[in-house]
Amino acid sequence: MMKQLAIKTAVLAALGIMTAPAMATNLVSVPTSGFSVSAGPGQPTGGTSAYTLCNTTGNFGSDESTEPTTGANNDCAVFPSSSLVAPESGYTLGRLATRNLVYNGVTIASVLDYIWRNSGDGMCIFGTRWRMANADYNTTASGTQYFEINDFARKGFSGRTDVTAGYYYTSVSDEVVFRIGRTYTAVQHRADLVDDDDPASGYYAQPLSYASASTAAINGLSTYTSPLGVPTMDQQSAKIDGDWVNFTTDNNWLDDDGTSLPDSSLTYVKTACTSVPSTTTANAYSFRQTGQEEAPLIEVLMSGYVPN
Repeated sequence: MMKQLAIKTAVLAALGIMTAPAMATNLVSVPTSGFSVSAGPGQPTGGTSAYTLCNTTGNFGSDESTEPTTGANNDCAVFPSSSLVAPESGYTLGRLATRNLVYNGVTIASVLDYIWRNSGDGMCIFGTRWRMANADYNTTASGTQYFEINDFARKGFSGRTDVTAGYYYTSVSDEVVFRIGRTYTAVQHRADLVDDDDPASGYYAQPLSYASASTAAINGLSTYTSPLGVPTMDQQSAKIDGDWVNFTTDNNWLDDDGTSLPDSSLTYVKTACTSVPSTTTANAYSFRQTGQEEAPLIEVLMSGYVPN
C-alpha cells in the first residue's frame, strides 16, 4: 500500500525534526476524577474510565490508523512547527536527552526526552517519543522476536490537578495515540479474528475504573487462541492512579498484524514545575507489550524525568 511505501522511506529520516502545520487543537485534561462513559460499540458496559479516547482509527493498532489533521481525527493531537518546538506558545526547550530502552540485555528502542518550560506561568511540558530497534529481544527462541510497545506510562503527577496531555504525529512512520489515561494500568486490546476493524468480544475502548479495578502494570489475557478468549470486565479494568499518565499506542519494527510503525508520536504531559523542572528518577517510565497478538505480556521500566 502507498502508506507502507511511505513508511519505508520515512524510517530512514532523522528522528524528531519533522514539520507540520502551525495550527493546533489542544492538549486535553486528564483528571483524577476520570471520564464518564456510556455503553456502546466497543464499550460493553458504561461507567467511569481512567481513559479518554484520542484517535480511534485503526482499532488500537490492529488495523491501519489514519493520521490526525487540523480538520479530522485530532482529539488530543497538536501541530507544532517541529518536534523541537513546544505545542503551546511561551515555552523554551531546556532539555533534550536520548536514552536506550533495554530488555534482556538488548536495546529494543531509542527514547528521546524533552522538557519545555514557560518561566512566566511556571508550567512545563514533558515530551517523550521512541523508535523501535531492529533487534531480537529473545535470542533463545526460534525466529526473531521484535518487541512491541502498546503502552507507555510516566509517573510523577500525584496530587496534581493541572495535568493535560496529548501527542504530535510527526510523520508517516509514527503511530497515533489511541487513548490517554490517568492510570498505571495498561489494558490489553484485541481485534476480532474475522474483521480486524472490530474489537474482539469483551474488549473495552475505555476500560472501567471502580473500587476493585486492576492496579497491575498489564491487565488482560496471557494466551492468544482461536477462537479468542473473552476477558471478564475485571480483566478490562484499570483503576485511576493520579501519579501516572498513560498513553495507548502500537509500535513495532515488524508487527504480526502487518501495521509495522517503528516510531511513536511525540507524547506530551503538561503540569506545573519549578525553575529546576525535573529530577531523573529510576523506574519513572514504564513501557508495556500487552499481548495484542501472540506476544507475551512484558513490562520494561527505565529512568526518566519526574516533574519537581
